[in-house]
Amino acid sequence: MATRRSPAIFPASEQQMLEQELVAIFSDMAELFGNPRSHGAIYGLLFIAETPLTMEEIVRRLGISKGSASQGLGYLEEFNAVDRLRAEGARSHHYAARLELKPLISGFVRERLLPKVTETGDRLQRLSALLPSLSPDLRKTARHRLDRLNQWHRKASLMMPLVKKLFDAD
Repeated sequence: MATRRSPAIFPASEQQMLEQELVAIFSDMAELFGNPRSHGAIYGLLFIAETPLTMEEIVRRLGISKGSASQGLGYLEEFNAVDRLRAEGARSHHYAARLELKPLISGFVRERLLPKVTETGDRLQRLSALLPSLSPDLRKTARHRLDRLNQWHRKASLMMPLVKKLFDAD
């Protein structure tokens, strides 16, 4: 005898539309922040799911490869956006979205923003070292532009500890 599932909150078509729209919203946001759309799609699906989902369910519902799902779930775990769960006696992991904004932003700041600010500082130093080799006219313009970039970088660097502290997960 088949087990009966509890009735859905929305009729199937409305529930599917809600799921599709949230997947699209999170896909767009992922792309906006330079991440693969599939990462956003996975998070969007988990965000709306009533219960944690297995990787196989995610693959089936989103129509993505197991490789994309595995990579996306690993990335989302690293950013503290999802929790990996394993019920006692279960053979596979289940995934659930974390619904708090602070861990998501904290992960983004820690994993993307801070490394980029550091990398930019290193690049600016390398560019400054090239100035003496430029022609005098080009050197003057390049120095002015690099000075401006260094000012922006100093301001960003001063803000980073505050941003990190503000969004660090508790």
